[in-house]
Amino acid sequence: MKWRNLAPGLIRQRVIIECTTKRIVEPEQITSYLKGLAKVTMMEVLSEPRAYSGHDMGYGGWIHWNSSSASVYSYPTNPPLFTVDCYICKPFSAKEAAEFTKRYFNSFEMVYKEVKV
Repeated sequence: MKWRNLAPGLIRQRVIIECTTKRIVEPEQITSYLKGLAKVTMMEVLSEPRAYSGHDMGYGGWIHWNSSSASVYSYPTNPPLFTVDCYICKPFSAKEAAEFTKRYFNSFEMVYKEVKV
């Protein structure tokens, strides 16, 4: 079935950010990063960020914002990969969020893509 916007009156913006890091990003860094990302995107935090271990698959985490959220995953690849899926129901700068991510982790390489709804 062809995709179509079922709620054209609702603002939705989504960005996927990926970067490579020197070391795998661990839970303490994940929660700190998500708090910083909330400030960059100017989102109201509804619950503190959570982070968890995926055992041999790395780590993950998420944060719940007012009408929005972000989830992250950190993989033990070579070099380690950190990926962010950010879904926000108000306009924000995907470029600023991506640049914040690159600076925060002092990443080797960073890419991002906005998903159009």
